Amino acid sequence: GLSDTMVDLVVAGAKVGAVFGPFLAGYIMTKAGRRASLVVGAFFFFVGPIVMAASSVSAKGLDMMVGRFIVGLGIGQCSVVVPAYLGETTPSACRGFVVELYEVSLVFGMILASTVDYLLTDIPNDWRYMVGVPAIPGFLLMLGPFFLPESPRWLVMKGREKEALQVLHTIRHAPGRVKDDRSTPEVENELLEIWSDVKHVEASEKEVSQILHRRRGGQGASAAGDYAAGESAGEVNEIEPSSPAANGSRSPLSSSSSPRHFGSTSATDVELTGAQSQQPPAPSQSPTFGATLQAWYRELFHGPEKNAVRAALGLAIFNQFSGSTAITNYAVEVLREIGMTDNKKAILLSSGISFAKLVGIVVSMFLVDSVVGRRPLLIGGGLGMSAMMVLLTVGIEIQSIPLVILAESLYMLSFAVSWAGIFWVLMSEIFSMRIKAVAVSLATSVLFAGGAIANILYHVLLKKGGPLFGLFFALVSLCSAVFVYVFVPETKGRSLKEVQRLFENMGFVRVNESEGQRLIN
Repeated sequence: GLSDTMVDLVVAGAKVGAVFGPFLAGYIMTKAGRRASLVVGAFFFFVGPIVMAASSVSAKGLDMMVGRFIVGLGIGQCSVVVPAYLGETTPSACRGFVVELYEVSLVFGMILASTVDYLLTDIPNDWRYMVGVPAIPGFLLMLGPFFLPESPRWLVMKGREKEALQVLHTIRHAPGRVKDDRSTPEVENELLEIWSDVKHVEASEKEVSQILHRRRGGQGASAAGDYAAGESAGEVNEIEPSSPAANGSRSPLSSSSSPRHFGSTSATDVELTGAQSQQPPAPSQSPTFGATLQAWYRELFHGPEKNAVRAALGLAIFNQFSGSTAITNYAVEVLREIGMTDNKKAILLSSGISFAKLVGIVVSMFLVDSVVGRRPLLIGGGLGMSAMMVLLTVGIEIQSIPLVILAESLYMLSFAVSWAGIFWVLMSEIFSMRIKAVAVSLATSVLFAGGAIANILYHVLLKKGGPLFGLFFALVSLCSAVFVYVFVPETKGRSLKEVQRLFENMGFVRVNESEGQRLIN
């Protein structure tokens, strides 16, 4: 067997890989599209299990750690791409429901994995089959994106507006084909809003690039002042659908004819020459890597979306340091610590945690967009997780297997109703396209880096911490509810642009006396 230290490193290997996966995803999804990034992530899910299944006992877990790291790259990659893709292709009225399906599929995979592990237990070399079987769904996942449409936002970014309009018709009018291949005002308005966002991003990026070049030319002081002034005064104005000719660019849709057709050059062919012709030519030399990092730092932490970045990083940290993934990873280990010796029975009992998570996610799907919303679920989930961590500590101290299983299951139910899926819902909607790839990649990397640290801390405190084990995570969960109450506004039922403006205009979520008293009660 592996030492406790190597067990921690192997478990953390996937989280470490997931730290780097989001940045790779951000690059691929920008350059090659969302579908291509999904294929690359699936490739890691295919290769990683094969590496682990072929590992040698003499390697003492090192090759297992490498395989887990490769799987982690896929986890990090898909954790960015899937919510972004779903958020960009789903109407605001059901965006939360659809993004929550992502988490449902993850939980279904967890349950299926527990079932397979249980069935494979006690056969010769059972662990090789357990770690190798996931290569099969990994291969199938590589094929899936070829049957999906590309994100309309990415198509607009690449100047392929006609294809974007066709995709919007397909996903907004499914099932079946659009009659007579005609356009509708709702779809055209959505395309126009996407197009205006893209033009805003392009203008902003060009301005920052020019400032960086001026800095390299010895005008650093004035350039920095120009950048700061641009941030505070809103130098680059967002193009509204009501005024598509802003900044000299023509809209992707002309209004000269109706009804509109995909193939009609008078209606949907795109003419995007005004903005490019009226802008000064970009310098030929690219900015340095250090200058680019500095620009992104200013944009993320001092730009107009700094509130959204703060909320995302806080949500990522609390999501993992509350012990959410560690409870699943070490469920069997906890049962062994309090006296259970039957490994097969321990796997079966711990699978109840996955079922609790599935129930919670399904409930959340019907609450997040309608009855309750994002913010109340996050606050209630944090309070529930805190209470269940205290109960888990009591169960471990008195060595009660039923109480431990109950506490872990109710903890996971609280987490699943709230933080499990809503984190990804918010990541899909709170950032503008200007910073979305970088910001979501950063938040997801922080999520998985926190998960790696939390997993190790959870195991160490379980072995040596005594009552401090559960009380630490209970306190973190309590703080997570307070963080959401102060820094995360409600985004239910708002368009992506409305959500982003909500974060830009907020200082912090003020706590009035009556609402505070209701929370205390």
